[in-house]
Amino acid sequence: MFNMPLNNLKGIGDKKAAKLKKIGLSTYRDVLYDFPVRYIDRRKIVNISEAPDQVHVTIRAKVLSIRFKVVNKSKKEIMILEVMDSFHHGEIVFFSPQYIQSFFKTNELYYFFGKIEKMGALFKMMHPEYARADDKLFLSILPVYASTLGLYQSDLVRLHQQVAGLLSPIVEETLPMSVTALGKLCTLQDALYQIHHPKDEQTLKVARYRLIYEELFTLQLKLIVLKNNYHRAKADRLEMDQEVSDFMTHLPFKLTNAQVKAFEDIKVDLKSGNSMNRLIQGDVGSGKTILAFLTLLMALRNQKQGVLMAPTAILARQHYESFKQYFGEKYKVEILDSGVSAKEKKRVKADIELGTVDVVIGTHAVLEEDVLFKALGVVITDEQHRFGVRQRTIVSQKGDNPHVLIMSATPIPRTLSLILYGDMDVSIVDEMPAGRKPIKTHFVRPSKLEEMYVFIREKLEASRQVYFVCPLVEDSETLDLTSATAHYEALKERFHDFNVGIVHGKMKTKEKDLIMESFKRNEINILVSTTVIEVGINVPNASVMVILNSERFGLSQLHQLRGRVGRGDEQSYCFLLSEKLSKDAKARIETMVNETSGFEIADKDLELRGSGEVFGVRQHGLPELKLADLSKHKKILLEAQKHVKIVIAEYQLGNTEMIQYIDKLRLEINETFTL
Repeated sequence: MFNMPLNNLKGIGDKKAAKLKKIGLSTYRDVLYDFPVRYIDRRKIVNISEAPDQVHVTIRAKVLSIRFKVVNKSKKEIMILEVMDSFHHGEIVFFSPQYIQSFFKTNELYYFFGKIEKMGALFKMMHPEYARADDKLFLSILPVYASTLGLYQSDLVRLHQQVAGLLSPIVEETLPMSVTALGKLCTLQDALYQIHHPKDEQTLKVARYRLIYEELFTLQLKLIVLKNNYHRAKADRLEMDQEVSDFMTHLPFKLTNAQVKAFEDIKVDLKSGNSMNRLIQGDVGSGKTILAFLTLLMALRNQKQGVLMAPTAILARQHYESFKQYFGEKYKVEILDSGVSAKEKKRVKADIELGTVDVVIGTHAVLEEDVLFKALGVVITDEQHRFGVRQRTIVSQKGDNPHVLIMSATPIPRTLSLILYGDMDVSIVDEMPAGRKPIKTHFVRPSKLEEMYVFIREKLEASRQVYFVCPLVEDSETLDLTSATAHYEALKERFHDFNVGIVHGKMKTKEKDLIMESFKRNEINILVSTTVIEVGINVPNASVMVILNSERFGLSQLHQLRGRVGRGDEQSYCFLLSEKLSKDAKARIETMVNETSGFEIADKDLELRGSGEVFGVRQHGLPELKLADLSKHKKILLEAQKHVKIVIAEYQLGNTEMIQYIDKLRLEINETFTL
């Protein structure tokens, strides 16, 4: 019955069914789970004297007279009811009287619900909803549904209430009884009926809570089942030794308190005897790389091999060079990426399998089937959102349950990370290294461009370097945006006495890497780029970031781009350019100007865009949350997460109800997720 087409229902012909299909409603099930976007409360009858102006209210009034009038411009006829509540006279105006004129009678009482317009002692309502005063069903909470042209709310309300009446009594409970008891939830039958037929605020609140809770609960549990992390695999214990302590003592800088705390978390995991599964969430430039090197060193001191995966070849080489700077030739480190020749790759793979390579740093090349390890102890993934879950799993399966550390500098809203990484232990690195100055961010209007260019020239003459980021590679006929190639030509002319380079996604990897290396060596003074520089490039001498058409970028991306500067001791600057700002774009720019913390920016991003669009939801193929909103329902999320852990524990103990429930979820997962 749930999958029956809607034209089986009375009043739904082929034309109406086609319109309903446009808004995603084809079957009875679609309608049952198409929840109202809001509700109109028509229960309280107000006197005109109490009613605020320009607000929707329900009034009870007597019709004193009915007259018709032709509107001059449109030549259309309107109907005007002269009405009176207890004390006030007013007019009710209808624009299509031919359909309703026979409904109204003089000296009879009616309910009207609409926006009231006060004019001294008089009032007016334009085309309100109406009913006879003896129709008590009118005084109810009315659901409002998403619609399209040609579908009336009255039709949608009737359809949803008809389907909810038919299906809610036969809906099977989807959560185990113990979970509904833990969450103090109403039944699914009651929730689905009341969401479409709310009796009062309390029953609606209870129904919504049940459905929001279930969305968040099943989403988190499905992710854990998908990642197969509902049990912790046994792993080799990796102990801290004197060399690791000495290395930390002789670092050329002092670790921040947040770094120390994160490394303590890592050490506890490595010594536990269970496979580490930890996410390091750090802001841009907060010093996660040194934590990766300390983790690798612990593996090496315990005669294990380590892997560090980066999303791009240039970032992999950056890590390779940094590792060599810290450890010299003491440990054998090899790089595996697309730039390594076939002959060299064959030699490196053979050495990895023999165990003569201690650390492998690379890109997706590390995922190749013939990359075999003798004693893989630690797998570290940098900028993890660039790798799918399945890709990370391939690497972690190359050893005997190696310890897994994931590092992310992409700001993830705290509530979203609770879902995406609900099965992981999370360490937050939210302090910047000593001496780092917050980046000064300014919004630049077209009238202030010349002042900005004067400032940039001063910085260039002081031997600093500058990034210019454009949203497009080449000019577009349809989009009025500044392209990288056009801006590159303009900057070469303006700054003819400096070296200007360009890098974008259409270039070959080797060509991009050569230009980036030239920029790192300060052979290029100004780098024009698309967002290919978003991840991880470390050029401490670059102190100015200019982002053109900044309204085209999301908050998270703007923060990542800004993080390419501010990596040295010098004061750095970020200029956001835009000629036209929508309300949302203005809110994003204001956030960037006023806020430097990636975590605060991510939370604001979630608030502005909603959980459906923020990083991590669509990209991870997670199902859409119909009612749950991660920026509003954090308490329910935390409660659901607590209960997910109980369910997993019961599953491990052999609880039959939980085994059957999780097995059922596992069958659904392949259809639901695309991780």
